[in-house]
Amino acid sequence: MEGWRVRAETARQLSRLTGDFYARTSASFSATRSAPWEGWEHVLAAAADALGAPVGLRVLDLACGNLRFERFLAEAWQPRRVEAFAVDACDDLAAGDVPGVEVRYQHLDIVSELASGQGLASSLDASDCDLCACFGFMHHLPLPEQRLQVLRVLVACARPGGVVAVSFWQLSQSERLLRKAQETTAVAAQRFGLNDLGPGDYLLGWQERDDVLRYCHDFSEAEIDELAKVVSSEAEEIARFSADGASHNLNRYLLLKRRSC
Repeated sequence: MEGWRVRAETARQLSRLTGDFYARTSASFSATRSAPWEGWEHVLAAAADALGAPVGLRVLDLACGNLRFERFLAEAWQPRRVEAFAVDACDDLAAGDVPGVEVRYQHLDIVSELASGQGLASSLDASDCDLCACFGFMHHLPLPEQRLQVLRVLVACARPGGVVAVSFWQLSQSERLLRKAQETTAVAAQRFGLNDLGPGDYLLGWQERDDVLRYCHDFSEAEIDELAKVVSSEAEEIARFSADGASHNLNRYLLLKRRSC
């Protein structure tokens, strides 16, 4: 992977900051995250094409947040059946039913599982899914090996011929976001002694608050290339595109299809 290596202790500190951020801002953050992403339309179209337009859809939504992907599926996949395995540690955000989708929620601290060394896959209750998705989460993982483990788990949970869809934030596509991230990171790095952050590593606050911070990584195309390459023997790349945000390019999507053998 390109860039400097974040030390393990720094990675743990960044993850603690991010966990604290979501624990303290979950309600206000979720309130701004209700509309579906435009990229999901492309994901669903590509998945339907790769899967042969199945009648039903069995989905793993890793780091599901407030279930807005499930609500999107409830509208976009009607009247066909959707079964969703939703995984996250923010139980309050994932509370409630999604009409039209059979949601099976699993409480799981994904970051802690990644750090435990036990293997994330063994802790998940989902397998043989048609679509394994992870949106808005990869950029919170400080270590390349964590990102790779998540991608490997998504591939492992997909059935042969199933589709894996992952989004990678590219905040540098927005001058405003990048400037804000650079300013916040400079202050936070000095405050917390974070002297081994590398290219693409940033900290961002929330609204007007300066007491909460979340770690965010800005992905380069080379980093996405490397991730896709490492799992290429198990899954072939079927699509890559940019979408979302006012500029329609803040997220870079990678779609893979699990090989049959």
